[in-house]
Amino acid sequence: MKSLNDLKINEEAIIIKVNTKIKQRLTDIGFVKGAKIKLILKNFGDNMRAYKIKNTVIALRLSDTKDILIKKL
Repeated sequence: MKSLNDLKINEEAIIIKVNTKIKQRLTDIGFVKGAKIKLILKNFGDNMRAYKIKNTVIALRLSDTKDILIKKL
């Protein structure tokens, strides 16, 4: 399985499993199994990335997204 960190800009995926230390917070904003997600922006140092999920954009650290498993579309 791939993690959310494996997405390239403008690539889309379906979330398979969320298993991070901030799981409850992410679940509350739509990071659930079956949700469609898209990487839209990386910062210069590539330690933060912005994702679009359910018409919302959220920035997350790479350390928080390595344990979010996905299936690329």
